[in-house]
Amino acid sequence: MLFFNWRLFIIFAFVLIPRILRPARLWGLYVDYMSDNNGQDVTSPNKDYRRTIKYLGIFGGAQGLSMFLNIVRNKFASILLGARGLGFIALYNRTLQMFSECTNLSLSFSAVRKLASVYENEDEESAEYCVKIIRSVALLTGLVGMLLFMMLSPFISNWIFGSHSYYVTRFLMLSPVILFMAVSGGEVAVMRGVRRLNSLALYSVWTALSSVAISVPLYFVMGLGGIFPSIFFIAFFQMAGALFFTLRIYRYRVSPFSLKLLRDGVDMIKMGAGYIYSSILTSLSIWLVCKALSQIGDGASTGLFSAGFTIICMLPSILFAALDSDYYPRLSGIFGRHKERNEVVNGQIEVHILIQAPLILGVIVLLPELIPLLYSNDFEPALKMTQIAMFALLFNTVTYPLSFMPLSKGDSFTFLVQESIYNVSFVVLIVLGYSRFGLTGVGVAMAMARVIDLISAYMIAHYKYSFSFSSRVKRYFFMHAAIYIVACYSVFVIESHFNRAILCFGCVACSVLLSMYMLSVHGNLLYKLFQRLFKRKG
Repeated sequence: MLFFNWRLFIIFAFVLIPRILRPARLWGLYVDYMSDNNGQDVTSPNKDYRRTIKYLGIFGGAQGLSMFLNIVRNKFASILLGARGLGFIALYNRTLQMFSECTNLSLSFSAVRKLASVYENEDEESAEYCVKIIRSVALLTGLVGMLLFMMLSPFISNWIFGSHSYYVTRFLMLSPVILFMAVSGGEVAVMRGVRRLNSLALYSVWTALSSVAISVPLYFVMGLGGIFPSIFFIAFFQMAGALFFTLRIYRYRVSPFSLKLLRDGVDMIKMGAGYIYSSILTSLSIWLVCKALSQIGDGASTGLFSAGFTIICMLPSILFAALDSDYYPRLSGIFGRHKERNEVVNGQIEVHILIQAPLILGVIVLLPELIPLLYSNDFEPALKMTQIAMFALLFNTVTYPLSFMPLSKGDSFTFLVQESIYNVSFVVLIVLGYSRFGLTGVGVAMAMARVIDLISAYMIAHYKYSFSFSSRVKRYFFMHAAIYIVACYSVFVIESHFNRAILCFGCVACSVLLSMYMLSVHGNLLYKLFQRLFKRKG
């Protein structure tokens, strides 16, 4: 029976998946025609639609493939190492990631704004100098982080495992990983800032492929002893992959101990500090919620919340990948041109509503089948909570593009205020909701926190940056909101399984058709796709 399960898994991973992904050829035609207007006049909104959809597909596909490869890696790790090995991997990676974020100033994100602004003005000399600043700061923070990690290894080992010299030695061996991660972050910032987006998508796939190719053989040969070399070599090859893509653009020049370079890079250092605070605040809010749930309820409630929260975050993490890589650098480069900036933000929101609304609704309808598939039947109590919270992801399709405006302006204080409002409301509402209504109250609380986040993000964007929603954004949002209300009624009120299924899938179909029609009207996308597919050769 064990052999049969292994055979099924290998067939699924290496035979069926490539066949399932063959429609990617269709996507290739899709990307191709988006850049070809066949001699017709194309308005800027249509261009923006095509650009947004193109990179949403590229980065969403790359992120989805990376997520699948990570699932494959975790599956092999669970088979070869067991639960104990997975626990060790999680502890080491979390420790390294947290330490890296606190020392490398989140350069993969914070340095993008400055480089994108210079690159937008087509000043090649200034762009090269900015790249030198980014690489110098990345190398310096990596060296400092590595030395600090080596010094603190005894305390870290004692804090996590107790006073065992064995783990102190292993942490010392892993200290260069901090340097590798810092250098990789700087190179990712370069790719984002100069809009090498295809390279960035390929790099994300390379990181996932290299992690599988390195870790699985080491786990198979060395068992638990393969964890340390796998973490080391994965980080090294990820750094090598990033350098492979960026050295073809700019040769590697650094001056990590130059005070002038550090003074010139003070803006990205400030933004990096703000982004670190935001990351810590987000992690702290989730930790506080888990702690509160375990004290008010029990360990099972915390596990159910964590499982539901993971599912809620899974789809947005794939679909919002393009915003970090394409939208944020582009918005940073044009932020001073108010009219163009507002058009770009509204266009981004429109496309994300039209594409994400049907997908989110489809996941909500399929959740009763997905939760047992991803976890087990023991997690069924988290179903209602997860469905309620996922309905509120429609608000997130509007909020997330808005949240980049303070970052694109370089206004770290406003960004911190915005993030603080959401995280405080997230913790307070969940604690109150669970105290009164259990896990159902947690789902309602997460939905209310999304609403508060949207209101605060829009108020900041409107009064501080003179932004207003376009009529199309309002129309698309309220059309899909009406469909969501009907779907919510069918999910939570209708008792007949048959009637509920018919109405739910009817809502999904309406949402899909509405989005396809709007994309067709404003981007000529469907017409051009069919024209390209069925055009006869002369």
